[in-house]
Amino acid sequence: MLAEDKYTQPRSQTRFFVVSAIWAAVIIPLAWLSSTFLSIPGAFGAGYFWLPQMAMPLGAYFFGPWGWLAAAVGTFLGGMISGNPLLINIAQNPIPAFIGNALLFWAILRLFRVHVGEGMDYRKTRSMRSIIIVALITVVLAVVAGYLIGLATTALKIDANWGYLVVFFLTIPAWFALGVPVNRHVIIALVAIIISSLLSAVMGAYAWQTIGQMGVSAWAVVFPGWALGDIVAGSLSIPLMWTLVNEIDKRGLNWNSSR
Repeated sequence: MLAEDKYTQPRSQTRFFVVSAIWAAVIIPLAWLSSTFLSIPGAFGAGYFWLPQMAMPLGAYFFGPWGWLAAAVGTFLGGMISGNPLLINIAQNPIPAFIGNALLFWAILRLFRVHVGEGMDYRKTRSMRSIIIVALITVVLAVVAGYLIGLATTALKIDANWGYLVVFFLTIPAWFALGVPVNRHVIIALVAIIISSLLSAVMGAYAWQTIGQMGVSAWAVVFPGWALGDIVAGSLSIPLMWTLVNEIDKRGLNWNSSR
């Protein structure tokens, strides 16, 4: 069942400005946490589990240009607080976040006419409290697992890429708990997460190759970890989008509305 295309409030630029400021404020601590505790060894700020990518696709799709801006501002300030040098922070946070994680993700969903909420049975109402609880439990499990995997792989000097699969599997129960279906629209949204994450990782690896002076090793160290960390965290944003779309619509906060 598709979420009803009805909006109880008209689209307001002021409302979008306010909610984007709040969304940027949410992304800031997520970026700080990922950069500080979940970084790839040798590439400070490129996280094993990039928490902002859990939030950026939601803002990018629902809030439009305001969401893209929130992604850039939130990741930039989070990177600054965590101690990223200015130039590498600019190159690896706001630019990839705006162009890759936000704008490209939104564009793919629009290009392929993805209907967020398609297939959900909204007769089975889920309270905001239950959604938040499911999201928090999932995030805590993923963060703890990512952190421990990071410590273990660093101490044992082994490849960390297998750990991303473990963290990804930990996010799957959230799909069942939230009642999200698997259909064409969901699959395209997941593909959009993968494509936008890959572009973001390309930009991040290039930043570390040049500004970060890692040379070509950035493509072996930064790129795979960045891409996989974004994909794992971003995949969690899809069930949240499908579950929250009705609440977003009711508050007139869906940029894709015709009003």
